[in-house]
Amino acid sequence: MELLKLHHDFISDHHQRRTPFIIFQGGRRSGKTVSILQFLYMESLTHPHTRTLIVTDTYARLKESIFQDLIMINRSAGGDSRRMRIHFTGGTRVLFETGSDFAFVYAGRDVRGYASNFHYIFFNECIQYDARTAREALKAAGPGCQVFFDYNPYTRFWVNDLYETPDNKLITTYHDNPFLSDFVRRELDRTAAAGKDAPPGTMERYLYEVECRGVDSTLSGLCFPHHRAVPDEEYHTSPLPEVLACDWGALHATADPDVICGFRFTDDAIYCHEYYYSREGGDAEMAAVRHSIPFRRQYLVYDTATEGADRIRSLFARTHLRFNFSPARKGAGSILTGIRNLQPYEIRVTASSRHFLEELENYRFVQKGDTLQPVDDWNHCCDALRYAFDLWTMLPAQRKNVK
Repeated sequence: MELLKLHHDFISDHHQRRTPFIIFQGGRRSGKTVSILQFLYMESLTHPHTRTLIVTDTYARLKESIFQDLIMINRSAGGDSRRMRIHFTGGTRVLFETGSDFAFVYAGRDVRGYASNFHYIFFNECIQYDARTAREALKAAGPGCQVFFDYNPYTRFWVNDLYETPDNKLITTYHDNPFLSDFVRRELDRTAAAGKDAPPGTMERYLYEVECRGVDSTLSGLCFPHHRAVPDEEYHTSPLPEVLACDWGALHATADPDVICGFRFTDDAIYCHEYYYSREGGDAEMAAVRHSIPFRRQYLVYDTATEGADRIRSLFARTHLRFNFSPARKGAGSILTGIRNLQPYEIRVTASSRHFLEELENYRFVQKGDTLQPVDDWNHCCDALRYAFDLWTMLPAQRKNVK
């Protein structure tokens, strides 16, 4: 099994010292996740009945990152399906021939259904969720449990404040990973070259600092740097089910706009279309737009601000379309958590959705006190995106697949 010596030595040192929290911060493709999983894999084989809990933000990341890395690690170590088996029934688990196991939980999911006394807990890409998730999962820790965090930074956040000490964090970049393919190395070299001398506040500078240098960005980076325009036909001819979302402004020309957008979701991308965006319209105009949407009993999640529930009832009465209405979930920290949960996805917006595309080019983090926070502007379609994604994650799988 090929090991990254820098990571391996760091883990071994802190493992021997029984350091309770071990933090890996770094740029893209620096090998953070693989190195931690290699250690947990070897511990599970050399110490029977080792119990590990892995926390991740979405099933997509679990399926496309964690599982694929574990399969690669098992093969490179000469193992087969008898040494390590992935089970999807009765709760997703990885079982080892030694009686050790990995259990999994998603960010925000209640962990009280899990047994306690885990020997290890691994918070993968922990910048994608909030401190409450960590506190809940840590209740399952056993005596002497060691906890790993890994993340791609963009600013200081709760891990730094709650769990970082002067010597328990390792910062690495893709230069520290000798096992990268030439193609990936060239891609990151191009990103570094484009951003090293780029002006402050640009996406190129942000990606250079965060993805190539692996350091907290001191600049205001875009909230959704991974977005692009796609042909409208790509959205409208898609067989994927659609979720509609509203973000309300006030009915005055100088106020925020009213927005209606549609969204279709895959495991790694979100397709978006702007149906309505106006500061001067009203319920009748929005109802007319609603009639133009191909109706398949879509879910519609609505903003609860600006008399949101009353406006939904008004639109319902005007259209007579049987949408499945749902109020947007809000609360302290919901904006930042929603942005973090969406960042792993590529945002694909129809070319005609000019306001949505304009927002994505301007919706960014700005300095507020000692932290970076999303600017309170250019966020109306982006708020609708957060509402739709939050509803989508809550829907049962069989409803997501209804055409």
